[in-house]
Amino acid sequence: MIIAVILFSGCSVLMSKIYGVHEISYFDEDKYANSISKIKKQIHFVSLISDSTQYKQIINSGRNAQQRHLLGQPVQILYFEKNILKSYHNNCFAKGKFTRIDWNTDNRFSCFLPATAVETDTIPIKLYDYAKIYNEIKSDSSKNYTIIIFWTFLLEKTSQSAINTTIENIYKFDKINDVDFYLINTDKYFVSI
Repeated sequence: MIIAVILFSGCSVLMSKIYGVHEISYFDEDKYANSISKIKKQIHFVSLISDSTQYKQIINSGRNAQQRHLLGQPVQILYFEKNILKSYHNNCFAKGKFTRIDWNTDNRFSCFLPATAVETDTIPIKLYDYAKIYNEIKSDSSKNYTIIIFWTFLLEKTSQSAINTTIENIYKFDKINDVDFYLINTDKYFVSI
């Protein structure tokens, strides 16, 4: 069922096989903890586990089917400047290279803030909307930027690539002290559908 959702949401069957779509039937706490501990060696971030209700709220905040489609993708990278979404990326906008996703499609991540994959005014969501759903997110931070990544073991390689690309972007442009960084795992949602 989960794979069907991914396949019919705009990404091709071939892409899903090449880029490692995995069926998940439960939230694997040990695998999650292991992944988080590896990332913590690279950068400071806040780790969240979304329940299915929270992620449904995000998806349903879209005003039309296209917006809900964007907000429901398994892997998303969102860059906010203060409260405003400035750069948005998801797994279907990154081009594939053999067995991996290239998030730097069209050199989007060759600058900070990365060039957005889709016009952000088509996604009517603000940082405080996320903060209302996920209490750990600070919408009133003193930092200039907030980065949120939604990720899942459903697309493990794609998720890891998104996280690594974002971390590289932060360090390359010396923004480590300017960002609040959140990683939100959505496995519980994808297990429930």
